[in-house]
Amino acid sequence: MKIELEYSFKSVTAADIEAFENKYNIFLPIDYKEFLIFHNGGKTGEKSMFKTNDPTKEGKITSYIMLFFPLSDESATNLEEKYQLYNKGNIIPKNFFPIGEDPCENLICMSIEGKDVGSIYHCEMDYFDYLKEKKELEQNHIRLVSKSFLEFIKSLT
Repeated sequence: MKIELEYSFKSVTAADIEAFENKYNIFLPIDYKEFLIFHNGGKTGEKSMFKTNDPTKEGKITSYIMLFFPLSDESATNLEEKYQLYNKGNIIPKNFFPIGEDPCENLICMSIEGKDVGSIYHCEMDYFDYLKEKKELEQNHIRLVSKSFLEFIKSLT
């Protein structure tokens, strides 16, 4: 999987990923696990722009993946912290897993269960005040980007 990052985080192993999956009783798609082993998140380089691809929504959104969250505690913005905040806080759908964010702190999420496993979504968090409302992000602020993580990486321009 080829992606250029300005920087990435310390390496993780398949055992580190498996321990994380076991801790939260989740299963991550293989292409995403490979990305974590090779890069473990990081800040994107020149190719970071994507467009949503959801035929059920009016208008497509163009955005940028600014940061892929790492599976490590060397950054306060990491997979475990985001999973605790958004999934355990019931802010995003329970089958979503936050993998990154755009410059406006909107989430890039991956479906980790159901018929759309591996699909990547853009979640518009600027329309959601989770500190006050304490309810799940509304469906009209969630847009499909791609059917897999690998497809997502390949689509970045």
